[in-house]
Amino acid sequence: MTAVLVTGAAGNVGGMLRPGLDGVSVRAVDTRPVTGWDGADVRVGDLADPSFTAAAVEGMDAVVHLAANPSPGASWPQLRGPNADAVVTLLDAAWRAGVRRVVLASSVHAMGGYVSAARPDGGLVDPEWPVRPCCTYGASKAFAEAYARTVADGGGPSVVCLRLGGVLPKPLDTGNLLGWLSPGDLRLLVRSALAADVRYGCYFGVSANTRGVFSYANAVAELGYRPESDSEAHAATLPPGDGGLCRWRDEQSPAI
Repeated sequence: MTAVLVTGAAGNVGGMLRPGLDGVSVRAVDTRPVTGWDGADVRVGDLADPSFTAAAVEGMDAVVHLAANPSPGASWPQLRGPNADAVVTLLDAAWRAGVRRVVLASSVHAMGGYVSAARPDGGLVDPEWPVRPCCTYGASKAFAEAYARTVADGGGPSVVCLRLGGVLPKPLDTGNLLGWLSPGDLRLLVRSALAADVRYGCYFGVSANTRGVFSYANAVAELGYRPESDSEAHAATLPPGDGGLCRWRDEQSPAI
């Protein structure tokens, strides 16, 4: 891919991805000022605006879509614009502009219900299982994956959905051991997703974590992803915690 649009470039994940796109012609967009993307074509605007989005995708070979409301505790009214409407606007614009590949940032929250619920044989969560969001945020990501599939199957750009775990320089607590994605592995994963011969697919974006619960086997087989980090290297120094992953709510849980 010679020209790549990165949305949400001003966010934390965008900043960690930046070194992985050295040597690529990048257009970086966000709703707020973008820094740290020296040499990129930087634009500020809202992806919910069809005219801004159409101009942003023009001439691009690929899109890495990171822009979203990233809060698992957000309500649907807070999530609908950035996590649903903007995804539709962007994918439709990319289709019209002849973009060849979209790498769509989804989340492990789209499958988070399997983490605290019983899993078959207690094994890893399989990316091929039906989506099981653990929160409204996860449901918004499941919608994005579903819409992306209609675009890819309908003749639009190919789409690789990356269900990203916690992208952090190092895990914050013991809960992060399950689904941590190191910045280095993030860069490897996105570069692999941009280059892979895939029409559509969903893949867990996690490092090679000893205590991991999400299987990235299909990312190895189909994308050529080879993670290099393991959260276990940080385990001895971490405080206890749940890593921010929502707990599955059973019938006795209060509505939130």
